This record gives sequence, C-alpha cells and structure tokens, in this order.
Amino acid sequence: MQDCVEALKWQAAEQIRLATMEKEYAERVRELTRREMEQAQSEFTRARNMWERAREEVERAEKMKERASREADWTCMEITCQSCRQKFRP
Repeated sequence: MQDCVEALKWQAAEQIRLATMEKEYAERVRELTRREMEQAQSEFTRARNMWERAREEVERAEKMKERASREADWTCMEITCQSCRQKFRP
C-alpha cells in the first residue's frame, strides 16, 4: 500500500513538473508573440507614413507638372513681331 501511495505521489509530482514546464513554455511563446505584434504594428505605422509621404510627393510632382504645362502653353502662345521684336500675348 505504501508503495502505491509513493507511486501516486511521484506521478502527481511528475505531472506538476510537466504542467509547470508547459506553462513556462506557453508564457515564453506569449511574450514572443506580443513582441512580434508590437514589431508588426511599428512596421505598419512606418509603412503607412512612407506611403503618405510618397502620396504627398506624387501630388507635389503632379502640381509642378501642371504648372509647367500651363507655362509651356502660355509660352507657346507668345507672338513676336518680327519687325520690332515686341512680344504680344493673345
């Protein structure tokens, strides 16, 4: 009977030890997952900021292109009197 009780105690202790190891492993995995989530959020924020800056650059470039196009159109419409070299705009 004593041997049976000792075996049960040993088995219970072994289960507690395994459960403790599994709990520690789960906590490590949880911590790693938390860190990965924080890193992913940080990278997402950085990517969103880069996208917004790129969009602003594209808008700026489009405005410059439009302005240059208008100036080019205006310059093309300039008429010069060949006899007096005076410039006229229609």
